[in-house]
Amino acid sequence: MYPSRIANVLTILLIGLGWGVFCEVTQNEDGSEGVISFQTPTLNDEEAHSMHMPSHLKCDACTAVAFQLAKGFDDFHLKRPSLKILPESEIYRIVDEVCQEGKELEKYGVKEVKKVKRLSGPGLEAEDSPGIMQGGGKWPERMKRMCNLYVEEFDENRIYNEYKKKGDHLQGLLCRSTAHAGLTDVCTHFHPGAPIDASKTKKKKKEEL
Repeated sequence: MYPSRIANVLTILLIGLGWGVFCEVTQNEDGSEGVISFQTPTLNDEEAHSMHMPSHLKCDACTAVAFQLAKGFDDFHLKRPSLKILPESEIYRIVDEVCQEGKELEKYGVKEVKKVKRLSGPGLEAEDSPGIMQGGGKWPERMKRMCNLYVEEFDENRIYNEYKKKGDHLQGLLCRSTAHAGLTDVCTHFHPGAPIDASKTKKKKKEEL
């Protein structure tokens, strides 16, 4: 049924009332058939009901936003290779497409990887990890909210100029800078699976994204 050279991943999308589940089934590396069963991540109250991105997932969310913005610019430059610098109108259009329309941001959701909840989707390390990804619901709006907060903080031209420097400069600006505490520094001291300091979480409640 599956090629025997590598482990292939079969992705199944189930649509419910405002939420989705991505179920991954893998084949053993030796070519023999094998099925791994996973459970849908159990969400706490903040993850399930808050309109804000949970603090422990902000680094992943920021990384995803930077990835999608860069991809939007990349795609345009691939179509128009002779155009070395995008006109301002195109910069605004691309950023608006990513952050306002947010179709690509709908591809993200939460997945439990090695007993740690991570965001999963294009550009994130958890995307290739086996497990069930729960998307839909409030996740797309949380992603768009964060994306728009970065635009408000830096504006479209600053984001594009940082992208033009190549490498991880754009991600560094959005996720590892001191411009806005709680927004642009979310990956500075991020360690997947580290225990969350409840006192700091309560202190930042009013500044939640």
